[in-house]
Amino acid sequence: MRRYTAGMCGRFTLTTEMADLVSSLLGMSPAEAFPEGYTPRWNVAPMQDHWVAFAEREERAVERATWGLVNFWEKDRRAGARQINARSESVAERRGYSEAFRVGRCIVPADGFYEWTGDARARRPFWFHRPDGEPFAFAGLRVSARLAGEEKPKTTFTILTTEANALVGRIHDRMPVILPDEDAIAAWLHPDEPVERLRTLMRPVDDRYLVARSVSPRVNSVRVDDAACIEESEPETQGPLI
Repeated sequence: MRRYTAGMCGRFTLTTEMADLVSSLLGMSPAEAFPEGYTPRWNVAPMQDHWVAFAEREERAVERATWGLVNFWEKDRRAGARQINARSESVAERRGYSEAFRVGRCIVPADGFYEWTGDARARRPFWFHRPDGEPFAFAGLRVSARLAGEEKPKTTFTILTTEANALVGRIHDRMPVILPDEDAIAAWLHPDEPVERLRTLMRPVDDRYLVARSVSPRVNSVRVDDAACIEESEPETQGPLI
């Protein structure tokens, strides 16, 4: 059973305990990327904080940002819950994202994301991840904005989505935009990259890049964030991807 919505990526993971793997993906050392320390995540949810990396002059920088893009004209930050994803097909034209697409491109380190099958009473989660367990980068947009009544700006981000590849398409018609290698990451972050080149990056990752497995329903709750979230479910609950 597939689910069709405008967005897609509503939870993701960064489960590796090796900070050097993640910082290498970001093009930095662990001390540069995570000066306050690195902690794995098994269930990153909307309106929670996560790391994003971006170009700053000729270097890369990392900061903590809240998942759910909020522009300066929003009445309050609850608007971010509606803007955790941006459709790649229209991101260059839509008011809420076009400026960030031009000057606020970023990458979001991850090593997997979740999608569900079934109705609300029996949602079964699947975890999409690389076969080797290595981290990868979502294509993202970031905005730093101070809303009316706030003392200082806060940074928020969104994850771009594209049409699903064959694997993800068995459950959902959309998937996050994954930048599969350093060349793609460097191009996405380059401030002067032509729009035509950027559009070639916003496409489904190769069908063999990811694998999927049915995992614990613990992940259904945003309050749960531990290694048990990605434990393989019992054989009788396995879905059509296995």
